[in-house]
Amino acid sequence: MSERRLEGKRALITGAGSGLGAAMAVRFLAEGARVLLTDVGLAGAEAVLAGVPAEQRSAAAVRKLDVTREEEVAAAVADVVARWGGLDILVANAGIGSPGFLADLPLAEWQRVLDVNLTGVFLCARHAFRAMRAAGGSILVTSSVAGLHGTAGLGAYGPSKAAVLQLVETLALEGARLRIRANALCPAWTESPMVDAFVRGLGLGAEEGRRRLLNDIPLRRLGRPEDVAAAAAYLVSDEAAFVTGVALPVDGGHMAGRAP
Repeated sequence: MSERRLEGKRALITGAGSGLGAAMAVRFLAEGARVLLTDVGLAGAEAVLAGVPAEQRSAAAVRKLDVTREEEVAAAVADVVARWGGLDILVANAGIGSPGFLADLPLAEWQRVLDVNLTGVFLCARHAFRAMRAAGGSILVTSSVAGLHGTAGLGAYGPSKAAVLQLVETLALEGARLRIRANALCPAWTESPMVDAFVRGLGLGAEEGRRRLLNDIPLRRLGRPEDVAAAAAYLVSDEAAFVTGVALPVDGGHMAGRAP
């Protein structure tokens, strides 16, 4: 990598134990950030940290975090501030899905998805916002192209990702005078445990499921976690100092329409 755009930045990433969060943690460390990797399952975050180059590990730490528990969110933010003297970047990435049709979705499942994907983002953003008030910072939320249009069979996932986009816009407006930026990433189908679970939930074999997903992507491949991490590194860097309130698709052309 030719430059370290995040040199000295202090970051907290939720859902860093796998998929997009893991890729973002690896990229941020390579770009010079200090990173607290958090996940509801500590083993995943520990494995991600063990896989980065040895010289980068001293700039990172791991912590167990359930984003639906406010006391844990507050403690994680306080950990970054105590450890490194402040918080510059929050990536509210932790999310879950519950594939299925809305008419068949139990209320408890609807609430569970909203608790993680919307309320969890709110809690993380609220406490990060407070920590960033003095010096500014960047809040980045992982949404989805499913938050930009309706998608059948995703249960509460799509509605939760749509709601979080307006939350990001509100954070951008309220944070502007304090130099706190807020943006969202909207990936399309990306190689991740969540997409694998969605395919299984539809009762499709791996090959048939992949074929259907590729039909939605003009570039004719699934996204890679590294694709999303590259966009994240830009949005939280000073290169994006005039970018706030944006929902950026990282989607291989999905939002442009169907290719013949």
